Amino acid sequence: MRGQENPFVFGEIIDDTNFVDRTEELNSLVRDLADGQKIFLLSPRRFGKSSLVAVALLKLKKRHIHTVNLTVSSYSSYAQFLEKFAEKVLRAAGPWDRVKDWITRFGKQVKPDINYNLSTGEVNVSLGKGAGFDPAPIAPDVFALPGELSKKAEIRMAICLDEFQQISQFNGGSVENVIRNQVQEQREVGYVFAGSQPSLMQEMLSAKRPFHKAGPQMFLDKISAEAWTEFIRGQFRRRGRTIDAEALTKLLTTADLIPYDVQRIAHELWDYAELGDKRALTADDVNTVINKLVSAQSTYYELLWEQLSPRQRATLQALAYRGAAELYSQTVREEFRLGPASSVQKALQSLDSQDILDRYRGEYFFLDPLLPAWIRAKTA
Repeated sequence: MRGQENPFVFGEIIDDTNFVDRTEELNSLVRDLADGQKIFLLSPRRFGKSSLVAVALLKLKKRHIHTVNLTVSSYSSYAQFLEKFAEKVLRAAGPWDRVKDWITRFGKQVKPDINYNLSTGEVNVSLGKGAGFDPAPIAPDVFALPGELSKKAEIRMAICLDEFQQISQFNGGSVENVIRNQVQEQREVGYVFAGSQPSLMQEMLSAKRPFHKAGPQMFLDKISAEAWTEFIRGQFRRRGRTIDAEALTKLLTTADLIPYDVQRIAHELWDYAELGDKRALTADDVNTVINKLVSAQSTYYELLWEQLSPRQRATLQALAYRGAAELYSQTVREEFRLGPASSVQKALQSLDSQDILDRYRGEYFFLDPLLPAWIRAKTA
């Protein structure tokens, strides 16, 4: 029984073999990107957005569609983002002999430094140096690259800009105008603009912003308890172990059906079973693992707690004990001394801005579902 590979993966992009459910969303995303659609994918953090996109792009590659995947928040400046965008598009559109004529024309227009390694296909692009360099004048040419290369090389492309809400930090709102103006002309290129802060993404898509009605919106839901149950039981069963219904309910309830945290607790439960050579897992085993995880995070939680105001702490306590549905009731506000409903709303909004809470289906929830377990233990 010892030494088996842990079948539960968290904290990284999930590959096709470990992908759970999302069949409808995956098929829709693949179909729309292949058709050159511009899609806005909205999801709270830890819901598996990046893994969904990665699997979709993998399926598109198998259909000979050239793919690009960039995370906007990875780059510290507009110039660096444009450089990496150009590099990845040029690399994806290759090989060199297919696109070299157009790259030469691009070089004359933009005047970048482009280094292309013929043996590896690696491309390095430098658009300008120094803190005073303004990339805005050449941005339209950079964002036009996918469309021009697709036409020149007679290929189709699919591009993901992940954490797209961070684009507004570059050069104010003008960058949104530039991207919108260019991508709407690129019929051969599908785009998915993915964001893990739905409120910011929805603001970007509002009536006064450039991306208003630029494409369909896809909202990522939690994965159902039924799908998780089938997946987790199957992973244990194929490796000679069982997990009972009460244990599964405890795991899924604690994780709040958030994909990252379901996989995280299941991963730790598997390691616990391996170390103890346990073949049958119960709710007591799940409780042991959860308590261990909460304990390991206690120093972080304590530091976080100390930075909160008394009203924010009281609001989190109420949410941890009573849930979002009852948060505004007079009974709960009196029990936890929350004050008027307007004060509760202000506390929730500030906790949202600190990435302690987020919203799902109109209700606030803990981004880290182990935090309420720590709060209950602390205040018991």
